[in-house]
Amino acid sequence: MNIEGKVAAIVNRRELVINRGANAGVQEGMKFRVMDRLLEITDPESNETLGTLEREKVRVKVSEVHPKFSLAMTYETYEVSEPNLTGIFGSHRLTRVRTLQTTSDPVQSPDDRVASVRAGDLAVLVEDGL
Repeated sequence: MNIEGKVAAIVNRRELVINRGANAGVQEGMKFRVMDRLLEITDPESNETLGTLEREKVRVKVSEVHPKFSLAMTYETYEVSEPNLTGIFGSHRLTRVRTLQTTSDPVQSPDDRVASVRAGDLAVLVEDGL
């Protein structure tokens, strides 16, 4: 099953709405990749459009399905090393959940590879679906 839609709205730092719901076959637990269309590639010899270079921004998992839209939230985690605040030398590892925020977010770690997610971004069902 191939389901594609678009980000219809950003709810908060971790939740977004996709413009596809039960009517399009979306089920709770499905995973989608939110894509960034970076560049349209044109052949310099023929001027023919060869395609679009796309990169994944973040993955989301559907938590609530309505007939025409679905609510989805980030679920991937990453680890960061933070200084130990107890006065003991060294650092400790923290696990964080990826967000939809831009790098201007003061809480966001440099390890968070997620670019800003915007309404209109392409959302594509992950091949394994669930």
